[in-house]
Amino acid sequence: MVVRRPLRFLALLVVPLLVAVACGEDGAGDGGDNGDGGDGALPVVRLHGLEGGLSSMALKIIEAEGFDEQNGFQGEYFEVSGDASVQFLLQGNSDVSFDGDPITAALLRSQGNDITTFYPMAVQDVTLMVRGDSPYQSAQDLMGELVGHDGLESGGMTAANIMLSEFEDIQITEDYDLQLVPEPALIRLLDRGEIEASFMAQPFILTAMREFGMRPVWGPGWEEWEQAAGGRAWNITIMASEQWLRDNPDLARAVTAAWDDVYNWITEDPDRLKEDPFPELIGIEDQGVLDEFVELVRTSEYFTNRWTPEDVEAARDFIEFAAEEGTIIQEAPEGSVMSLDDL
Repeated sequence: MVVRRPLRFLALLVVPLLVAVACGEDGAGDGGDNGDGGDGALPVVRLHGLEGGLSSMALKIIEAEGFDEQNGFQGEYFEVSGDASVQFLLQGNSDVSFDGDPITAALLRSQGNDITTFYPMAVQDVTLMVRGDSPYQSAQDLMGELVGHDGLESGGMTAANIMLSEFEDIQITEDYDLQLVPEPALIRLLDRGEIEASFMAQPFILTAMREFGMRPVWGPGWEEWEQAAGGRAWNITIMASEQWLRDNPDLARAVTAAWDDVYNWITEDPDRLKEDPFPELIGIEDQGVLDEFVELVRTSEYFTNRWTPEDVEAARDFIEFAAEEGTIIQEAPEGSVMSLDDL
């Protein structure tokens, strides 16, 4: 499923503690590729996204609509597979990753890399779904029951783990009988009654509701977080080396301005997402589900560029909760999240 990008924890574990980040050998931000060379050319910023996902969709829109040049830089674009995305940034092959999230930034930071996340793209949509005729009405009702998931290392499950523990006093690895299931099979097993509930994300949530009459009992994650803690929780954020940000503050702001333009382009007319190549990138084949996803974008802040001081603090709180929970990270490194206003 390409809408929700799983965290790359297995890949991260093999990343050396000392990696040449940010500038790389060819000198992004030090007068190399990102300099204008004195000939009036726009500075180059190398951007990468997840192959076949929302982040690569964003990059395609920036390039196609010229939002890079309109904001004073020339984008160089890369699509990278999930198992290589983190290393691509760490090895200096890109300056900015559109494939980040706060927990990944914190994990990288705890390994000795100066990575930080500094702008949002999409909110956390993880949701706990049950059959329409199920007796269960809340996450608490499912204690001891068979609950499907696609992997505890995924971004959605990390968020669910943290939030249910903090706000519902549910330890999902202990209080649920968790069943690891390939994501495409979750709906089928739930529909058959082989499991009683399942954690899902878009567009599977819409598919489950539209085609199988299923309903949520908890989630989406960003609403749960906002109601309980304030601020937002995110599925996708933008990451870079803190050194690159400090060396190139104007370019960093130009990149966020380009995402602002993408956000405005989408929200101005969400029906644009029905045009090729976007349905394939989003991962939706059914026209009815596509229509409902577009309506979701139209009526909610699924995509976002809201990054208030409260949101920044909420991201830091989320990392601290994750460190206390201890499954993915055991510390909350300072600087994992920042605002460009601090540069």
